[in-house]
Amino acid sequence: MASHIVLEELGVAYEAVSISIADGENKRADYLRVNPKGNVPALNVDGKILTETVAILTYLGGGYADRGLWPKETWKQAEALSLMAWLSSSVHIAAAAIFRSARFSTDPAAKDSIIATGRATLMKYYGDIDKMLVGRSFAMGGQYSVVDAYLLVFYRWGNRLGIDMKTDYPVWAKHAQRVYSRSTVKRVFEDEGIFLDK
Repeated sequence: MASHIVLEELGVAYEAVSISIADGENKRADYLRVNPKGNVPALNVDGKILTETVAILTYLGGGYADRGLWPKETWKQAEALSLMAWLSSSVHIAAAAIFRSARFSTDPAAKDSIIATGRATLMKYYGDIDKMLVGRSFAMGGQYSVVDAYLLVFYRWGNRLGIDMKTDYPVWAKHAQRVYSRSTVKRVFEDEGIFLDK
């Protein structure tokens, strides 16, 4: 979703192809030819394939720097990469423990423990995000960037998990509404048939 939002924000020509992980489409032969890792997203640029959200957002933000979705200063660029890497390597993994606990153990008896630990870890990370956003219009300060699109993914996941995001993480909730209010973001949600609160 984050990559889709950024493509829409950039106003470049693209074709979005929906791949349902729930239906196993990411493990089908036609998709594995695109991305042998079987993960989403994958970005095809003139026949070259780029995978992993952090790489795709970096390419799109930095490659179209004149569109204003990527910090200009090298230090701010590094901060953006640091935050996105943490979202990918830590926050995403905690959520995966809840959504896909079978990835973490083949022992059915371990499922409840994996989910509980993932949920506790995720809520701690969500608290960290809420604190980070205090006093900021957007993740990188006053500039809307690719990072904000990525954060919206995790905010939506919180709602899908039944977390009271507006009450428990009020600063992030305001940030999410600010991002969601953009017409480009609303178009992506409509195109993907998804909602912010579920």
